[in-house]
Amino acid sequence: MTSRSQSFDHPLAGLRVLEAGDTLAAAYAGRLLADLGAEVVLLEPSQGHPFRTLGPFLQSVPDAERSASFAYFHAGKRSVTAAADDPAVRALAARADVLIRSTRDGADWIGDDLVAEIEAARPALVVVDVSTFGRTGRDGPHPTNDLLALAAGGLLSINSTTLRGPDPLPLRYRGELSSVHAACGAVLSLLGALFERRRSGLGQRLDVSLQASVASVLATAMSRYHYTGELPVRQGNRSVGPWGFYPCKDGTVLMQITRDEEFRRLVTMLGDPDWGSLEIFGTTAGRDENADVLDVFVREHLEGFTLGEFLDLAHTHRIAAAPIHGARDILEWDHLAARGSLPPVALGGAPGESLPAPGRPWRVDGTVPPPRDRAPAHGEAAAESLWSGPTEHPAGSGTPAERPLEGVRVVDLTWVWAGPFAAMQLAHLGADVVRVETGTRLETTRGLGPYADGIVGVDRSGYFNQYNQGKRGVALNLKTARGMELLRGLIATADVVIDNMSAGALARMGLPYETLKEINPRIVAVSMTGFGESGPYRDRTAYGSLIDALSGIASSNGDVRGGPTDLVMSLPDPMAGITTAIATVAALYQARASGEGVRVETAMFEACLAAFPWPVLFGGATGGEVPVLGNRDELAAPHGTFRCAGEDEWVAIACEDDAQFAALAVVLGAPELADDPRFASLAARRVHEDALEALVTAWTSQRTPAEAARALQAKGVGAEAVARVDEVYRSPVLEARGFFPETVHAVIGTRRLPSVGWLASRSAMGPQGAAPALGQHTREVLGEILGLSPAELDALEREGVTV
Repeated sequence: MTSRSQSFDHPLAGLRVLEAGDTLAAAYAGRLLADLGAEVVLLEPSQGHPFRTLGPFLQSVPDAERSASFAYFHAGKRSVTAAADDPAVRALAARADVLIRSTRDGADWIGDDLVAEIEAARPALVVVDVSTFGRTGRDGPHPTNDLLALAAGGLLSINSTTLRGPDPLPLRYRGELSSVHAACGAVLSLLGALFERRRSGLGQRLDVSLQASVASVLATAMSRYHYTGELPVRQGNRSVGPWGFYPCKDGTVLMQITRDEEFRRLVTMLGDPDWGSLEIFGTTAGRDENADVLDVFVREHLEGFTLGEFLDLAHTHRIAAAPIHGARDILEWDHLAARGSLPPVALGGAPGESLPAPGRPWRVDGTVPPPRDRAPAHGEAAAESLWSGPTEHPAGSGTPAERPLEGVRVVDLTWVWAGPFAAMQLAHLGADVVRVETGTRLETTRGLGPYADGIVGVDRSGYFNQYNQGKRGVALNLKTARGMELLRGLIATADVVIDNMSAGALARMGLPYETLKEINPRIVAVSMTGFGESGPYRDRTAYGSLIDALSGIASSNGDVRGGPTDLVMSLPDPMAGITTAIATVAALYQARASGEGVRVETAMFEACLAAFPWPVLFGGATGGEVPVLGNRDELAAPHGTFRCAGEDEWVAIACEDDAQFAALAVVLGAPELADDPRFASLAARRVHEDALEALVTAWTSQRTPAEAARALQAKGVGAEAVARVDEVYRSPVLEARGFFPETVHAVIGTRRLPSVGWLASRSAMGPQGAAPALGQHTREVLGEILGLSPAELDALEREGVTV
């Protein structure tokens, strides 16, 4: 018998997904869908999926069936090996509910003609295409490359190998950041398409862009430029502080101070030094402006502590701080052991062999998800033997809605970045998201810049406005009984309530899950915490920078053979946010079918382990650390950013095979390099990468980024100019996708902020409007939803219950 939690943990049971691609983006999308219960079939080429040769390999012995990366990304799927034009594969595609297409070289394994043929016979088919730029606004083939997307999407112009040292170089995030965000966007928009399909019985096409996906998550880089005209650059200020790596007697700590009250606690913890009372450090803006001076004082004080002493004090004083974890630290961490966060994955071609891997990044009804099924052996299944039963064609249950989540109401109790980002995705899909704020404690990001036109104000923050688009804003005094009563009333009418407070905070407010269920038996209650609702770290402060440090992201990034790196942006927040949105929509999908509510838990840390698993995979497979490669890559060479003519001008180049390298050699004016034993194969090029990069730099340094990129693209070599944020705003491809829509804010007027990474052929799934001003919709929402009269609303304002 299937338990209630098991049914909710597999909301996509029976959904047939054909993964036709060889990219990380396709693999991670399939990984998430399999974790939601879908039946995912991987179509592999005859030579096998690239991850079979990528490693790391169990006990460091190269073997296609012992690759940790393949095992993790494809555990629980089935493997079919056949040419795309094989009749059995064509028939398999015709039986699928969902087709995912994403290839490194841009050649579709399941072509448009066959897709059109299947759509004519089965209008319920949903096709998900993932590529560097998407299929809208870009002609020709549609390859998928993470480095080029990071260049075109703006990240490489901001992220740096060093925040303080000389010669900062553009740095990608190891772990293919744009690919995993695009994969998450693909799954989230697919869930929206499945909601719509329940109404109309019709599928649609989803076009996902890696460039757009990464441009949508660059902290405040986009809003800073658009709101103030300032161009974000590498080694720029972080807006809050002190924030960074600080040496202690026996190790390094990562600390981030965001609010004034946290800074005051830090000063008290350090014994009230004289500098702590200086006027220039009294405000967030002052600490930002004088960050270099403050940093010197903080460093001098922390050098007197051991790492353990400082971390213990920081926890006592509620200061956000963490050690810098490597792979072995993660595997040995008692917190993960207590939560069962690293279940084993069995290798498909090696009976009895397994390795630890990140588990599903969500939990239902508080239960630990079971281990995944084993990874498939290469081509173990015959295409004609799969999905042999009848396919259910959704008949549709009503008139199609313009937006998939139309009619769904969400009570949003989130704050800062990760939580608001999650709830904003629900608004993008059409839900009525009611953002509940309290007038007694201002939302943190309303007090952080960039501010529109440089004017400070609670409604002028680009940080808040970027990540709360399309919501309605209600301001209640939740310290009053009447304020809590109004919140309970909103929850009683909602489909979803979502928060990202500390573990147990909602219960301490008088709203544990049992009470939420009493208020509304059909509620989907979603809680995102930093480290989960159990385990020794459950009550620790969690900012994205701390997740970088603890999850191994910081230690696996940096100059070649360098690291760890103090990353300029805390990008665990949007990853945790979009992962939580996926879990929420999936739970809602099942709850709508069953009529029952459910409790969903996500942890920022586990969401990032799932998306960026390399430290766990290397530690588990080899016992060692992740090799720090800079911008290099195991599957391509040369692969990196190269200096061009001018100041801080760069071009990204990703040469993926021998044919591309031969073409590169011709462009360099040295075709003989293709026959040079140092460069004749990928393995040889990687051994001699220093020499190879010097040759490429000698050529690129005489050209502008645009000239270099055009010359290489003309010969079929992957290349993109490293775009600054202003250039991203002017991207013709993003313009064609409508990526910067105009929305009208109640206080600051018309603005253009980033949209989403996907386009849908049938449903509107993007920003519905601007972020709300503080309390902008309080009267509207309480009157419309709770039926309060104008006189009652006036009284609430007089009594200080509402704003």
